[in-house]
Amino acid sequence: MMAFGTATLLTTPLPLFGRWRDRGVDLVRVRRQSLLMGSVASFDVVAATERDGYAAIEGAVRIFRKVDARLSMYRADSEVAAVARHAGKTPVTITVDTETVLRYAREMSNQTGGRFDITIEPIMRRWGFRQDPDRTIVQPSEKALRELEHRIGYEHLHLENGQAYLNRPGMALDVGGLAGGYALDRAIEAMKQFSVAAAFINFSGDVHSFGVPVDGVPWSVRLLDPVTRQPLSDEIVLGGRALSTSGAYENRRHDDAGRSWGHLIAPDSGRPVAPFDSVTVLHSSAMIADAWSTAAFVGARPVEPGLDFITM
Repeated sequence: MMAFGTATLLTTPLPLFGRWRDRGVDLVRVRRQSLLMGSVASFDVVAATERDGYAAIEGAVRIFRKVDARLSMYRADSEVAAVARHAGKTPVTITVDTETVLRYAREMSNQTGGRFDITIEPIMRRWGFRQDPDRTIVQPSEKALRELEHRIGYEHLHLENGQAYLNRPGMALDVGGLAGGYALDRAIEAMKQFSVAAAFINFSGDVHSFGVPVDGVPWSVRLLDPVTRQPLSDEIVLGGRALSTSGAYENRRHDDAGRSWGHLIAPDSGRPVAPFDSVTVLHSSAMIADAWSTAAFVGARPVEPGLDFITM
């Protein structure tokens, strides 16, 4: 399945979309890959013309780039970076995109009793997850983790009047468990505005799609076993749902003793956890699936309706 940044599923071949053929339209299939938000996004579109297909893909690409410009933790000019720079000082004006993601993040924190907490960024950094993955990291001591506790806590994130404010110095935001899913949702909605019959996006292993292929055969995927890296025999029918998988087996850091750890960290302990090889979630919203795959991995109990889980 997936850790962030790793594509871990196979799509089944897409038949042409019957309704358009019944109207006398000869559809074409258009594919493209783009590097977006630090990961590879694969687009598969069925449209009346190649031009229509590529136009829809360009529309989706613009959405990804816009979301990245606002929510990237790696860009000094992003809105979440600005919120961190002004932590403990002043509120920062944010766009609707950023406010939507931050409000849902705070809702997730309330639903999960803090198991999902985007203010965990200072601890993520201490465990080496904003550095070169080949760099040796000195594991933090218990004392060092406790010293970071005052910088963690979703209750210190305030949203009001189109502004965001972290009320303690040194705080920062990690929206990696939401931003990709949010971009997928927005990209799919954007593509529906173009002259396309069906579309599928695989963004680094998180997927979303629309359209019903001919003969009633929907989009489906096959997950990869996180241990053997071989495709599982059963297909998962998406049926308009998005799919997201979280796992701690790809995005890892290590110390000089050869010990390694994954990027999924429990906010209460400040330590990486790996209770499963992976957790996959399906939901009509890619953002919700994205958030809950992370939350469930670190121990949250599902409470939101419409969630389907697969654990390994």
